[in-house]
Amino acid sequence: IKKLGRDIPVVVLAYDYREVKSFVARNPVTEIDRIFLWQGNARILIAIVKYVEDKRNVRHDAKVLGVPVLLVVEDNIRYYSSILPVIYTELISQSSRVIQEGINVAHKLVRQRARPKILLCSEYEDAARQAMEYRDNLLAVVSAVQFPRNGAPDENAGFELAHMIRELVPDVPIVLHSSHTEYRTRAHGEGFAFLQKRSPTFLRDFRLLLTQQCSFGDFIFRTPEGSEVARASDMNELEALLHTVPAESLSYHSQRNHFSRWLTARTEFAVAQKLRPRKVSDFPSLEALREDLIQSINDYRREQSEVLIGD
Repeated sequence: IKKLGRDIPVVVLAYDYREVKSFVARNPVTEIDRIFLWQGNARILIAIVKYVEDKRNVRHDAKVLGVPVLLVVEDNIRYYSSILPVIYTELISQSSRVIQEGINVAHKLVRQRARPKILLCSEYEDAARQAMEYRDNLLAVVSAVQFPRNGAPDENAGFELAHMIRELVPDVPIVLHSSHTEYRTRAHGEGFAFLQKRSPTFLRDFRLLLTQQCSFGDFIFRTPEGSEVARASDMNELEALLHTVPAESLSYHSQRNHFSRWLTARTEFAVAQKLRPRKVSDFPSLEALREDLIQSINDYRREQSEVLIGD
């Protein structure tokens, strides 16, 4: 197919992990876009198609339209073949939630197609390059701790990459995962979330953490101590609650860019980009911050109503 000059992606879908190792050892895989492992979940087929689509569309969609990017770094075929279907399932569920707020059919389709793009990398150099290129669009980073760097396995590659990305984008959520539990304390100590790979609840824990870190689902207002004080399922509820939630909760979320990230996950890119550069210190008081948040959402919704015709 490649020699014919056809621009057709080629992936390998293997059934047995040992056969994968033997296949890679016996064959040059430079002409293959990616190797996946069948593990009984038919959603891997959807994930493969979406993976190819995202790889081809990410530059235009992110650079021109501001679509967010989720960076996944994993070299283990078994694990990224498990993780990708979970991520795409959550993205599709998130898209289903946000299109319900669409004003007309065209607006709903745009929201559906503006879901975050996933970039899968398997070595440090590629991951660092992608992080640098899409640093203004990073929604979250999910990375293994150990993966190749300079052509050889590196047990610190994940931490090095996490620190590099944290310097580029200080507020981006970063999730590290490893089968070695001793990395948990270090990850938490350095400000990163952590998941244990060989845990029997790994995929469930991964789905829950992904939802939290990427701001999918409801916006949960919390106090600095972590107690929930209110919950908004859409922009209307968010705007209404901004009038009444405690000021310290507004400060807590604003300092961490939670409002901007939640709006980005809901494809509200214009207002998200407007809010993101603002800091709590830019306002004379927390009440001034409250008024600015309410006014920004009000202005955005008014602009939407002026350019979109509802069904």
